[in-house]
Amino acid sequence: MTNRINNLKTVWAVIIMLALIILTRGHGLDTIIHLPDFTLPALFIAGVYLRHWMVPTLFIVTAIAVDNYAIVYQGISANCITPAYSVLPIAYLFMYLGGRFVDSLNINSFQQLLRVAIVLIIAASAEWLLATLSYYAFTSASWAGFGAYALKWAPVEMGYVFYWMTAVSILFTLNHRYSFIPYFSTQKN
Repeated sequence: MTNRINNLKTVWAVIIMLALIILTRGHGLDTIIHLPDFTLPALFIAGVYLRHWMVPTLFIVTAIAVDNYAIVYQGISANCITPAYSVLPIAYLFMYLGGRFVDSLNINSFQQLLRVAIVLIIAASAEWLLATLSYYAFTSASWAGFGAYALKWAPVEMGYVFYWMTAVSILFTLNHRYSFIPYFSTQKN
């Protein structure tokens, strides 16, 4: 019975994160929902809690499908779809692998907060750097402007990941302590 409950929790967690990826990455919905893309935080959370390889694969395929739909059916510009886009799934895996180095998003001590923050900074930096370097390598973007671009956009783009992960960590920590969503509680009986 316990295994069935855990499997059901996993399915619901994946469905919730897929919905958030679609709603926040959905280029046409950004006029209704002004939230940053949830893809990278979903991959990090999957690394922490949902360790089966199919979960990050599903999240990455969903992100690609949403991008494809937006370009083909919504007329969104395809200027970022270059050969570098093929490297993006590999870059995304840095977030998933980073999450594997974290035991929990329930923050119970300063050391745990520091560990999660350091792993998240390393994973997000590696993901951003690989994605951006591949874009520069496969396009005619001038390498001379890379430093200025990185200083301007890295904090902004990685900041969105930190906003989401701060909210998620607060939610997980509070739910762990007060169990206001008992179905998703990680407290041991």
